[in-house]
Amino acid sequence: MNEVQMLETLKSDYLGMGFKVDMTKYHVSGIAEGLETNESMNFVDWEDACDWAARATKNPSCPYVVVELRNPVTGKKEEF
Repeated sequence: MNEVQMLETLKSDYLGMGFKVDMTKYHVSGIAEGLETNESMNFVDWEDACDWAARATKNPSCPYVVVELRNPVTGKKEEF
């Protein structure tokens, strides 16, 4: 189990963050620069996920921007 998997297990099993959201990220710097990746992360709820994605995307020191979040319950998509 790697660090990311351990963090997601901690968030879902012990912190009550069981709302798993799929997302697409576009990497603007680093080794993955120019690539899009699809990942999943756990959050408290949809609003928490959208808030995190907006803050990460606006942060100039973040090596990626969130292109899209996908709500697994409603199918709603949020683009940034």
